[in-house]
Amino acid sequence: MLKGIKLRLYPNRTQQNQLEQMFGNDRFVWNQMLAMMNERYQNNKALPFLGKFKLNYLLKPLKKEYPFFENQRFFKLAGS
Repeated sequence: MLKGIKLRLYPNRTQQNQLEQMFGNDRFVWNQMLAMMNERYQNNKALPFLGKFKLNYLLKPLKKEYPFFENQRFFKLAGS
């Protein structure tokens, strides 16, 4: 039998800002990786798709390129 738990979070203003920044960064990483994969596919349809493990290697250069990732923890970006 599976059970679920419902709960509500009531973050304060600083926690709301942190959550908004975290979700915004996750969305940005997702869109960057998706654009890269689409461009890679358009250039050469025979190339295999990259998995999550290989895409994680691209996060370090992405973090250096965009300074707003400095406040974001690296392991959280790897999960997006």
